[in-house]
Amino acid sequence: MFHPAKVTGIFRPKDKEVISSDDSTQALVEMWDENIFTCVVEPKIAAKLKTGDTVLVDYRPISEKVPSPRQVVSKIIYKKKASHLWEQYTEYRRQKKQEVSRSQQKQYMG
Repeated sequence: MFHPAKVTGIFRPKDKEVISSDDSTQALVEMWDENIFTCVVEPKIAAKLKTGDTVLVDYRPISEKVPSPRQVVSKIIYKKKASHLWEQYTEYRRQKKQEVSRSQQKQYMG
């Protein structure tokens, strides 16, 4: 499973405002469902990543024994594909919020 996100910040090991213990890059991302995470970026794409990029975050389990998600930025999506991906997920989120709102209104009204 992969989740789309927008990059809102990047932390590279050689940045002037970063002191790093390793060579990894992290990205601050806002997920499609409005959660915010700081994720490791795959080394092969770290140099190409920019603030504002639409990315896919790998949410597959770490292993069969460790069911926690990897939460690693693994792909950068551009142009029409990025717009289409983001629009589909945000529309899904909007519809779910409307359903919850309607359900809460019905419960309130008795």
